[in-house]
Amino acid sequence: MRKVTFLIVDDSPMWRKVIKRFIEEKLGGNIVGEAKDGIEAIVLYKKLKPDIVTMDIEMPNLDGIKALEEILNFDKDAKVIMISSKGEEDVVRKALLKGAQDFIRKDLKLEKWVKRFEKVIREIKGKKENMTYNVFSVIISYINKLKNNNKS
Repeated sequence: MRKVTFLIVDDSPMWRKVIKRFIEEKLGGNIVGEAKDGIEAIVLYKKLKPDIVTMDIEMPNLDGIKALEEILNFDKDAKVIMISSKGEEDVVRKALLKGAQDFIRKDLKLEKWVKRFEKVIREIKGKKENMTYNVFSVIISYINKLKNNNKS
């Protein structure tokens, strides 16, 4: 099975490196791109269509909340996990109401990050398995129709 793909969005090169290492080492994920602001995030999302986006909130040019909205306008099924040092209740609520899958504070222990990411990864893998099953059942149905037509 192919690895889950990620786009990392954070204006801090240090945090992009930390998140990248976490995804590769703890989750076995594949980083397909990195962006330093919301504008780059939108462009790269449209080009790369990653399974999951990690998104900082406070960034230059376009903040994470606005970038989240734009990505979801482009793809309503996009999976975006906000990762930010800003953890005030109103910021978290706003991100989740706008459509973020989860909100992780940068100061959380990495073991807790794993659980939060795994929940979203399970959802993605479940959806892909359902799509595969649906395609497979359509093919079987088509083959059975052909067989029945050939018997006539």
